[in-house]
Amino acid sequence: MDDLQYITTVCENYYDGGDTGIIEKRYILREIKVADQEGNAVPIGQQGEIWARGYPIMVGYYGDQDKTQEALTPSGWLRTGDHARMDEDGYLYYVGRQKEMIIRGGINIYPIEVENTIIEHPSVAEAQVFSIPDERYGEEVCAWIKLKPNSPPCQTEDITKFLSDKLAFFKIPKHIRFVDKFIMTPTGKVQKFKLSEAMVNELKESKNKQ
Repeated sequence: MDDLQYITTVCENYYDGGDTGIIEKRYILREIKVADQEGNAVPIGQQGEIWARGYPIMVGYYGDQDKTQEALTPSGWLRTGDHARMDEDGYLYYVGRQKEMIIRGGINIYPIEVENTIIEHPSVAEAQVFSIPDERYGEEVCAWIKLKPNSPPCQTEDITKFLSDKLAFFKIPKHIRFVDKFIMTPTGKVQKFKLSEAMVNELKESKNKQ
């Protein structure tokens, strides 16, 4: 989340716990908790939303009271929208953005987990995972993939087979597209909703041609 205005966590000592996505351990001028939807701290090791409180947490969104009330509780807790889990030593492990979470058939899927697994493939440089609407499951998993320059030929089947040994079947993207670039903002942030729109339009065009 970009609204914390200041460093929230730093690493006191190097830690290699074998788990990618670690955020850090020590919290600067803040209280941090991993909470459920009601704001109650979840048990150690369980996933939840990162809530932060303290100086200098923002006081609100300028001119947008509704958004402020959605993000900040009366007691000063900021709902970051980031999901993580905390271990018994106080380390936070990043899971993904709440708004990017894919719900397929009632099962929560975090794109970052699928992306990190896809880029383990030797031919893959970058990957973006997102969802499109699906009549049967509500949402379906999709991926846009950039291959490394001069990499060996890689097909959709190669990626699917590679992932089948590493991810549950419902996390494997149903639709995969190889691209030269992602749709991004002027500041270089990937616009996943634009990727989703483009994927939907592409699938519609393909269906109409059949």
